[in-house]
Amino acid sequence: MNENNRRLKRKEKGITLIALVITIIVLLILAGVSIAMLTGENGILSQAQRAKTETENAAKQEEEDLAKLEAIINGQEVPIIQVDDENPGQLEQENDTTFVINSIEDLVFFSYDVTNGNTYEGKIVKLGTNLDFNSDKSYVNPNRTDFEQYGYSGSLKQALTSGTGFSPIGELTVTGNYFYGTFDGNNKAICSLYINIDRDENVRAGFFATSYGEIKNLGLVDTNITIRVLSTTVGGIVGRCYNNIYNCYVTGSIDVTGNLYIPIGGICGVLDGKANIENCYNLANVNCLNTQEEAGMANIGCGGIVGQIEGEEVNINKCFNKGTINLDGRISSITVGGIVGSPTVNKGSIKNCYNDASIKGKSQATRYTNIGGIIGILYPNMELTNCYNSGEISGNTNALNIGGIAGSQWTNSSINNVYNTGEIIINSQGDLYAGGISGHISSGTNSIDNAYNTGILDIQNASNIENVGSIVGNLAQITLSNCYYLKDTYDVGVGGSETVTGVAEWDSLDKFPSVLEVMNLGEDRAFKEDTNNINNGYPILNWQ
Repeated sequence: MNENNRRLKRKEKGITLIALVITIIVLLILAGVSIAMLTGENGILSQAQRAKTETENAAKQEEEDLAKLEAIINGQEVPIIQVDDENPGQLEQENDTTFVINSIEDLVFFSYDVTNGNTYEGKIVKLGTNLDFNSDKSYVNPNRTDFEQYGYSGSLKQALTSGTGFSPIGELTVTGNYFYGTFDGNNKAICSLYINIDRDENVRAGFFATSYGEIKNLGLVDTNITIRVLSTTVGGIVGRCYNNIYNCYVTGSIDVTGNLYIPIGGICGVLDGKANIENCYNLANVNCLNTQEEAGMANIGCGGIVGQIEGEEVNINKCFNKGTINLDGRISSITVGGIVGSPTVNKGSIKNCYNDASIKGKSQATRYTNIGGIIGILYPNMELTNCYNSGEISGNTNALNIGGIAGSQWTNSSINNVYNTGEIIINSQGDLYAGGISGHISSGTNSIDNAYNTGILDIQNASNIENVGSIVGNLAQITLSNCYYLKDTYDVGVGGSETVTGVAEWDSLDKFPSVLEVMNLGEDRAFKEDTNNINNGYPILNWQ
């Protein structure tokens, strides 16, 4: 009996020992799995380290991109390195849908390829490096002479930097072959773009002549575009665009002479269809001269970002202009604005934008000229919000609508959370509507909310000053609320009216309510204090 008990106990101990061993093995396996999960190639620690590295790299890249943009704004050069392109004149194919431009030769081929029928629809074309037409480093061989089939005779570099210069991407004519893909500048810049067109015909011009594709992340530095034609649509990035434009900028100069339809924009001449422009800015000086000899025939819209808006619905967001605008319509009426010249849409918006450059408009037309710090004419059903102008505005015309924000405001439009600090200089021999915020108010339902003006209205010559006010030129059918103006900017807040509901005069900016508080009365609260004094202490937009 005792022997059986001893055997049973030994058996139980053996089973317990086996169970212990199995448990230890299982724990070791689980520990190994856990360690692998922690330290393996796809382990938690490894993934965390990769995520950390990617975040750090993204932050570093963002800092580098911002530094490059700041350098460009401050007039510093874009870094150019010797291109590395084994097949110059042939786009490198990164994958089935993506093509890369690695040299000036590639860029010339791309322009030729689109103009001759390759739309690149469903494809992406991107820049692989910064390129400079004036630098030998951007060419594999700047002196090659075999590009006659692309329209360039003699030395390639010389042909691209003199004479007619670079041929815009897509045909110049109203009907032709255009780009339909996505052009990604890849946060790179193209420097010293030179385009010189002198023709007695109708053309479109810019880096792209016409585009139905999306254009993004592209900079044009030290651009020199000179156009002398019968009729034209000109923009630094694109002449006429039917799609979105994101994260683009232009520096240099755009000079246009024409005598019919000539919308001009620092970024885009005409924005058509249902499209958006966002995070774009213009530093290029824009000059336009109309040579039409028959009064009332020409249609001239000029803007720092867009010359003219057409189509269904267009929205412009987070854009600014620091390039001077000088438009002479001679005997034709003109429409000019720091961001947009003239829109002809039934719906759209301009938000979070500013102009900080001088705008000059001149015309002897009997029809009204419209000049605004942000927009020339605010069309029906359009919204303009969270914007400011600090540039000087000058109008020298027969019949003039001029305003610090909008030259003219049409039926069912609204202006919200805006201010003007720019001086408004007025020379008008005929009818005049002038305001620190909006010049002329048309009939219908219009509104201006949360606005102020500290810009002086300097009337140097005018035959009639009845419709002049520090906020708006005339009352018409408009609702005004929380609108303020600084004393001595002009005698009254609204033209023809001593007192108007919703408008008040300040003796000084130190008085309540604060300027920033007025700007942020709306839901967006889009403004912040100018702590770094980049706008003379006046509120700046949150994204600045």
